[in-house]
Amino acid sequence: MLLWIILACLTAFVLFVLLRPLLGARGQADAREAFNAAVYRDQLGEIDADRARGLIGESEAEAARLEIARRLLQADSKEGAAPSERPSGSPARAAMIVVATLVPLLALGLYLLYGSPRLPDQPLAARLEDPSNSQNLGALVARVEARLREHPDEGEGWDVVAPVYLGAQRYQDAADAYGEAIRLLGPSAKRLSGQGQALVLANNGVVTEDARGALTQAIALDPTLIEPRILIAIAKEQDGDFAGAIADWRSLIDKAPADAPWRQMVEQRIAGDEAHLAGKSVPDQPVTGGEAAGGPSAADVAAQTMDPAGRQAMIETMVQRLAARLDQDGSDLGGWLKLVKAYSVLDRKDDALKALARAKSQFTGNAQALQQLDQLAAELGLKS
Repeated sequence: MLLWIILACLTAFVLFVLLRPLLGARGQADAREAFNAAVYRDQLGEIDADRARGLIGESEAEAARLEIARRLLQADSKEGAAPSERPSGSPARAAMIVVATLVPLLALGLYLLYGSPRLPDQPLAARLEDPSNSQNLGALVARVEARLREHPDEGEGWDVVAPVYLGAQRYQDAADAYGEAIRLLGPSAKRLSGQGQALVLANNGVVTEDARGALTQAIALDPTLIEPRILIAIAKEQDGDFAGAIADWRSLIDKAPADAPWRQMVEQRIAGDEAHLAGKSVPDQPVTGGEAAGGPSAADVAAQTMDPAGRQAMIETMVQRLAARLDQDGSDLGGWLKLVKAYSVLDRKDDALKALARAKSQFTGNAQALQQLDQLAAELGLKS
């Protein structure tokens, strides 16, 4: 519909330019020609301005100048002509009728013949997701943002731009956009899952309470989603609920296809959580991304998608969280082993030695636990 309005306005403007000299009585001819000459002079100035702004090319500008100059000369010649040389009223009216009729009909016929009047506009979401538009993605996002600044209650715009923010690693912007889409359009499993993932990534891999709430709601709406279930299991690990995390991991892997790209990661998580419960040294759990559809797309890929500073901040946050938990409950031998090793990896030797001393004081009289602590200290080269 917008296209037809634009075409109608352009046609009306062309008709105005063509017919204006023919309108009115003969007694007004001088005023008409003077007005037309002024219009043409203004148009010459507009062409120079458009060329300076880069809206048209030099060849197009030159062609337009020639055409307008021709019309300007014609108007000036008519303005200075004797009354007997001017066209009479009847031919002028006939020409006006012919032009007013033929120009719209000719334009409409050409468009219907060569145009695509029934072709719908490509949705904005499809244009944002089209890889061929990657060079224009920034411009499209900027247009959406400008639109949302003027119309902040358009939920569809927030819904479209949220996953784009997430893919561009603008995690807090993505979380805010998902929140607006949920507020305006209502909660859905996809929106809640995206919001939860964005919040996790915005907080350097820590599953906050807000993220946990969104992920839990997403699972309630669609239990088949993989990413929210993985992040909820990771949240339980971060809380020290390794038994609950193992149950979630097993429930996930029992229903997973044999070729699931995240199966190996889940198996490693199960092994690590079982080691925690047994008080054994926890093996490293490398993060592996799930590129295929349905694989984890937030916590598992976080460490790989972050820049070094962001990755370091995420590790520091996890270590601080673990240390705070052990301050509350120091009976987790696996947690102490992991904390000492983390401090050592972070090259915080003094903190590693302090954590080792505190762990030994917690397990005074437990020969097996003290042996594991001494063994780890020897492996890490820690000497008090």
